[in-house]
Amino acid sequence: MKKVFLIALAIMAVVAMSVSAWAQATEPGPSAVLGGRIFTDLGYQNLSKELTTNRRDDVTTAFLQLSSSSYLRGTWTSADKTTGGLVEVGVSAKANDQESVTMRFAYGWWKVGNCQLIAGQTDGWVGSLAYAPLQSMGIVQSAKNGLTNWGFIYSGRSPQVRFEWKSGNFGFAIAAVQPAAEYATSIAGADMYANVPRFDVAVEFKAGGFMTTPGFGWSQLKYQGVAAGWDDNYNSWIAVLPIKYTVGPFTAKFQIHTGSNTESEWLGEQNTAMKSAPMIVPVFSATGKEYDTKETGGVLALEYKVGALTATAGYGQVRIENDFWKSSNGYRNDNYDRRAYFVALPYQVTKNFTIQPEFSYFMYGDSPATNQDMGNEWLGGLQFKFVF
Repeated sequence: MKKVFLIALAIMAVVAMSVSAWAQATEPGPSAVLGGRIFTDLGYQNLSKELTTNRRDDVTTAFLQLSSSSYLRGTWTSADKTTGGLVEVGVSAKANDQESVTMRFAYGWWKVGNCQLIAGQTDGWVGSLAYAPLQSMGIVQSAKNGLTNWGFIYSGRSPQVRFEWKSGNFGFAIAAVQPAAEYATSIAGADMYANVPRFDVAVEFKAGGFMTTPGFGWSQLKYQGVAAGWDDNYNSWIAVLPIKYTVGPFTAKFQIHTGSNTESEWLGEQNTAMKSAPMIVPVFSATGKEYDTKETGGVLALEYKVGALTATAGYGQVRIENDFWKSSNGYRNDNYDRRAYFVALPYQVTKNFTIQPEFSYFMYGDSPATNQDMGNEWLGGLQFKFVF
C-alpha cells in the first residue's frame, strides 16, 4: 500500500509540474492544484464492560493514529473553466502497523451557465457535510466522526451522475447513485440486484447567514430466487431537513431526518461504529415477510468563535423501530434509542495548523431484545490538523 501511495504522489506531482510548464508556454492554459491535509489523533478511548470482549471490566486504551480523514488531493480545470476534475486519495495508520491508502473522491464536472454535470465518485446534497458537527476525533479508533449514525445523516461517497442548477439564492440537484447493495440484507440462496439506481433529489436556499438543503432519497433492492410467497424486494428512503445559521461569531447547525432501512444506503460507511447495536436494515420473518426498520433522528450543534478559538458542543439522538421485533421475534421492545454528546475547542495556531481538544460520549441505549443496557463509550484527547 505504501508503494501505491508513493506512485500516486509521484504521478500527481509530475502532472502538476507539466501543466505548470504548459501554462507558462501558452497562456491562458489549464490549471492543476495539489492540496492535502494530515489529521492525527492523540487520545483515550473508554468502553464500558457491556462493550468489551471480556464483558466484566471497563477498558480504557490510549491511541495515537493518523486519521482516515487525511488525504492528498489533486484538482484540474480547463483553460476556459468549463470542465474540471478532482481526485482525492485517503491515507490512514493505526495500531499494529496497519497503514492504508484508499480512494475517497474521483469525479469530473462540466459547467454551462447556471448548470453543472458531475460524474464519478463523490458525496451528495442529501446529507451534506456543510451541516456536520465539528466532532472529528476517533474515526480510525472507533469509526466516530461528525455524529454520523448518532443523529447526523451523511450521504456517503458513491459513484453517481448528478445534475445541479444554481441561480442567486437557490439551487437544485438530482442524482442517480450506485445503490449500496454491499451493506444490504442478504437472503441465503438468492441473488440481490437493483432494477434502477438510487435517486437523490435536493433543493438549496441561502440568504445572508441562513442556509438549508432539504432532500429526499430512495432506492429499491430486489431478490431473485426466493421461495414462493416470499417478499422479493425492499425499499430504502430518507427525508432530511438541515439548517445552518450564522450571525456574527455564532453558528447553529441543525439536522432532522426520518426514513426506512437507511443503513443500506446512507449510513453504511460508518456501520462499524455501532458494534452490536441494532442496524437500520429490513428484517425477514421465517415465512419470508419483509418488515421495514424505521428511523427518526437529529443533531444540534452550536459554535462560537472568538479570535483563533472556536467553542463548539453538540447533541445527537436516533430512534429505531420495527414491529417485527416484539410481535413475532420475542423481543422485549419494538423500539430502540441511542444518544451522543460532544464538546470541542478548535484553536487555529496558524492558517494551516489547528489543534482541537475534544471529548465525546456515546450512549448505546437499551437492547430491544433484552431491555438491558448496551453500554457507553467515550473518546477524549487532541487532534492535530494540518491543511494545505
